[in-house]
Amino acid sequence: MFEEPYRWMEAVSNRHSYVQEKLQMGQPVLSVPFNEGVLMMGFAPQPGKIFEIYDRIALGGVGHPADVERLRMTLLEMAHLEGFNRSPEDVTLARLLQFGVAPALKQNFEEIQRAPYIIRLLLIELDSEGSPNFFRVNYDGYWETFKKGTVISGTEKVMDWIQKEIETIPFATFTLEKALEETCRLWVESKKEEGDANTNIPETLKEAFDQWHLEGAILLGNLERRAIYRTITKEEIKKLKSSAG
Repeated sequence: MFEEPYRWMEAVSNRHSYVQEKLQMGQPVLSVPFNEGVLMMGFAPQPGKIFEIYDRIALGGVGHPADVERLRMTLLEMAHLEGFNRSPEDVTLARLLQFGVAPALKQNFEEIQRAPYIIRLLLIELDSEGSPNFFRVNYDGYWETFKKGTVISGTEKVMDWIQKEIETIPFATFTLEKALEETCRLWVESKKEEGDANTNIPETLKEAFDQWHLEGAILLGNLERRAIYRTITKEEIKKLKSSAG
């Protein structure tokens, strides 16, 4: 079918365009450090963007819900198998991505006859010393690492803008409350970078709280605790909502 190289390259280029178009409506998921651990948050019309994967690992997803769930289950199974065969300390995102998810995504994307994943992933982990690591995974298997926090979104323009802002803000010194306020501010201000306005997407923080769900999770840096992962509480959301007016 693709006997000539340029036809295969053209087909891959078309797949990039197709997936990027489908992802455009995906709303940002941000993850940043704070003084007691790591925060991941995002607004969405319905919950289902943020999950726990393993003891020190969490995932955020943008894209088709079925694809997010499929890759969540893949990571979950790989992490528990790795922990069983080796030890929980050997379960790291670098291994899960390098030897599992990234090659599978790349192979799927380059097999033209198969439907591509419509997805971007944000993964965070606390290492053995309690320091955070941030990973961004693209639909074609390409992944990057970050130290100060990162973001995924439906458009690269929004991702680039929020990423630059994250790099300039000292999130690691903030309390959880302050980190939530700042990530919400970035979420709202990123609406200006989306280009054409969409009436179905909230443009202010008050509208986001009224119309959508704030979904968030925390990995606590105190590794002596039994429960490292927890979701943002209703009380924390209520306090944040009241400050938004």
